[in-house]
Amino acid sequence: MKTLTLLLVVCAGTSAQFAPAQDQLSLAAIRAACAEDAQKLCPGVQPGGGRIVACLKEHKDSLSDRCKQAAGLAANASDSSAPGAPAATSGSSRATADSPAASSNSVTRPSVSAATETKPAPVSKAASSKSAPAKSNVAKGDSATQREKFVERVIADSEHNGMRAATIHLPEKWNFESKIEWHYGWIEYPMTFSSHSENPDNAEAYFQYPLLRLETVDVAPQLRQYDPGRKVKPGDRLPMGAISMAPQPPMKAMGMFIQKTRPNVTNFKWLGQQDLPDLAKALHLDPWPNDHGVAIKIGYDLNGQPVEEAFFGVYYISKQGSDAVSVGQTQMAAGMLQQTNWGFRALQSFRAPANTLDKRMPTFCVIAKSMYVNPEWSRLSKAINDKMLADFNQKLKQGYDQLRAAQAIVGETMKQQAAFQANFDKQEAAFRSSGGVDDSYLRDGGKRSAADHWDDMIRGVDTVNDPSNGGTTQLSNLGQYHFADGFGNYRTSDDPNYTPEKAGEVGSWTPMTAAP
Repeated sequence: MKTLTLLLVVCAGTSAQFAPAQDQLSLAAIRAACAEDAQKLCPGVQPGGGRIVACLKEHKDSLSDRCKQAAGLAANASDSSAPGAPAATSGSSRATADSPAASSNSVTRPSVSAATETKPAPVSKAASSKSAPAKSNVAKGDSATQREKFVERVIADSEHNGMRAATIHLPEKWNFESKIEWHYGWIEYPMTFSSHSENPDNAEAYFQYPLLRLETVDVAPQLRQYDPGRKVKPGDRLPMGAISMAPQPPMKAMGMFIQKTRPNVTNFKWLGQQDLPDLAKALHLDPWPNDHGVAIKIGYDLNGQPVEEAFFGVYYISKQGSDAVSVGQTQMAAGMLQQTNWGFRALQSFRAPANTLDKRMPTFCVIAKSMYVNPEWSRLSKAINDKMLADFNQKLKQGYDQLRAAQAIVGETMKQQAAFQANFDKQEAAFRSSGGVDDSYLRDGGKRSAADHWDDMIRGVDTVNDPSNGGTTQLSNLGQYHFADGFGNYRTSDDPNYTPEKAGEVGSWTPMTAAP
């Protein structure tokens, strides 16, 4: 899997700006030429610290002619720049953390607010004009690369008046398209970026993919009875932007992404895979929880011709429990909900005709690391994200405030009901324990007794004289004052000054008196 290893070896030493590009690509060519020798002669040696260099020197008589010839091109190079050694990259010349490139954090983070974690690099002269091509950059390592001239292409944010978001350098004749999309309802994933660069003369292409953000929430067993289950299928988009899916191991997850990205290609085959634990560092990404770089190389037919494509990505995964919640009668201990966030950032792939991908890796790395973000766009992105988060948190606070108010009303109502019930029980006990009740004052010709009045209270009614029928009618006791119009219409109020006429009622209304 030397193609996959080359991303770390070659890209780590390829500068984003083009003043030192020739020297860096020359060293990249040496690494490419000697990568196979390093795998064969030094299979157990850990890269870094000049260890592979020392190993190759010990086996100098066994080196391939290709490696010897390439190494002769850099006889004055120091050990730190020799095959397998990590190359130093100037912080002022590499792509910044807020670039929407494969090495950017605005693409690889769920929040654009992270876009200003690293100060943007100063614009080089080659990147100072939209239309002006970069300086002619002859890349040593293969004859095709030596003849290539790189020019600047602008990545525009169409939703913000075509503002320049970033730039990238490509071989002059390559086609290029990019897309920045804002999703103002996706708090966890507000902006997506993707790009596609392609050589019109053959199958060579470079792809950048949006951040792959997935999540799942585990509910504690004692709370599941309250979760009837909003049925979300794996792969569904969640309201805040992430995709619902249980976490998968890094290599399996990358395989699933490739199958979804290249679903209908013919003669598809897996050519290899490799763990790249230092991939995030090589791409100058800020650390994320449990970073783990992986790569998979595949082959398939494109327009009837065999091609190879290497996919790279930095896997991340984190798990966080919910905070303790106490709102009125609602109590929930910390950690009752567990949310797992995972996915890939810096997703990218390189494609070339079969058997040429290794040789073309230096060119791909120049493209990948040439990104430059516009600081003004970075500030705009952060302002947008900050506003989205502030609005979301405000709505969340309002929701909790409303819940607390509702709980207070419920509590007060329950308190009043308890007081009413206690008084009712007291009166009932006194009534039952009395030696009898003199209800003669309630009687009118033997029509109504104390039991009748007791029945009215239990049922919540007042029995009143009804002028409509000359008898009595029972109306709700929620109001003290009752009125009838003689035609079977009634009105009730608690206001002693109320009359139906004052309220705009039509007709002649008569106050109703309580039946004895």
